[in-house]
Amino acid sequence: MANWFAEMEEKQAEARLAFGRMLRLWRERNGWTQYTVADWGKEAGFPTISYGNLSAIEQGKAGELRRPAFFQIAEASQRLHESRYGTIRSKELRDKIKAGRPLLGNDDQPWGPQELWACYVGLQDIPEAYKVQPKPEAPALSAKEARELSSRWRGAVGEAIDAHELDPFQALQAIARLAPLAHRKQLRKVLTSFGDYSPADLRELWDGDWLPQQWIQTWQSSLSGNTEATGREQAQPQDPSTVAPSS
Repeated sequence: MANWFAEMEEKQAEARLAFGRMLRLWRERNGWTQYTVADWGKEAGFPTISYGNLSAIEQGKAGELRRPAFFQIAEASQRLHESRYGTIRSKELRDKIKAGRPLLGNDDQPWGPQELWACYVGLQDIPEAYKVQPKPEAPALSAKEARELSSRWRGAVGEAIDAHELDPFQALQAIARLAPLAHRKQLRKVLTSFGDYSPADLRELWDGDWLPQQWIQTWQSSLSGNTEATGREQAQPQDPSTVAPSS
């Protein structure tokens, strides 16, 4: 009996971690911070999960979640699916929400509270789109090539700041919030010219494309009057292989 109970505890812990990774990936793909959904609910007038609770869930540390949490997550996803945004006064927040996508199951339908609960307790697998995939191998870069990428990203951000007459500190903070916490300090260091990414750093920041490039593009797309094509052109080095792998 003791072994059975220990196995069940282990499976539940694994399910909670997988559920947390799923929510984090959904949020990051939408270009949202942990505050975004809570801010949306506050402005639009519907109950949402708090950023503190969301943070605990994403880390797999929430323990036994109460029922309202699953309804709150499902409500946000369903509103995205139906383009039912409510009244959002902040243009920046409104643009972020409208650019978001619902959390969909394998049948391309948004998950409701029942599916979310079943997944959290390990009775239902997470959708294929949110499963951890083997990390693709990053292009081999020399130190010079890593510095060139760092410089290009700094230049792209600087041009956007000048073009939109933004406060540099606030702009850099907005970009950093798009990155996972573990990568924010290094990203700010690179974008403020206090250092460059090394080849080893960039190996960890490749998922078929450079993650700093993706964060910058997401930020650019949120700027007023900035089109997706312009943002891609400014932030992206011509092609993922523009900086040629070292021989």
